[in-house]
Amino acid sequence: MFNKDEIKNKITAQATELHFAENLPEKIDGFTLKKFFVPLEDKFIFFTYENTAAHCSLTAYFHEETMEFKIRQKIGLSEFCLTDFFTEDFAHFQEMIDAQLDGVIKNLGNVRGKVNRFLREKKIDTWAFGAELPVMLEGFELFIKPAAPVEVTNGSFIIINYADFATNNDFVLYYNVYSDEFSGEVKINGAAHVIYTFDAKTLDELEDKLKKNLTTELLAIRRVPTVKEHL
Repeated sequence: MFNKDEIKNKITAQATELHFAENLPEKIDGFTLKKFFVPLEDKFIFFTYENTAAHCSLTAYFHEETMEFKIRQKIGLSEFCLTDFFTEDFAHFQEMIDAQLDGVIKNLGNVRGKVNRFLREKKIDTWAFGAELPVMLEGFELFIKPAAPVEVTNGSFIIINYADFATNNDFVLYYNVYSDEFSGEVKINGAAHVIYTFDAKTLDELEDKLKKNLTTELLAIRRVPTVKEHL
């Protein structure tokens, strides 16, 4: 059982002893510091750096489930952890943040468009259909496009992301370099759901499925009531 008060007291005491996050800069490369030091579900949030205009943020926290300190990035509505920062040692976590935080945040601000040889061999960055995707479609903004993909975890890249930030809904299309496959996911009210409509092995197959199903998929997401409508 996650005892929030117990975790908060323990982590706060350790943070005080280590003078953790006391001298963080208020801004780094367009990202603004938000200090929290509060429990949230099974986490204890230390701080977040956020660039609201770019829809990107970085959060440092303690994860009760794994008993590890972690850093999580958010790009658009997609979130993933930086595995290099996983540690059970608070002092080591502080050392890594002191040494690497500035570089990690600057990298986050320039995360889109890092194309590796796998994507070039697949010709994703020069894909004519991808270059012609509409900037807005059924009220969704084209936040990530194939010519400027975003690397996430386990060999996966986001190559298409249509997002509606106001409703916390989006459509994400991934390419995984290990499986050499495309796959889709939607987030509705922030909750992720795997979809299989866009599973494909080739760009031609993917293009055909997008032409047939992308607008329909976005309209289906749009029809789902938002959290506010449930209240």
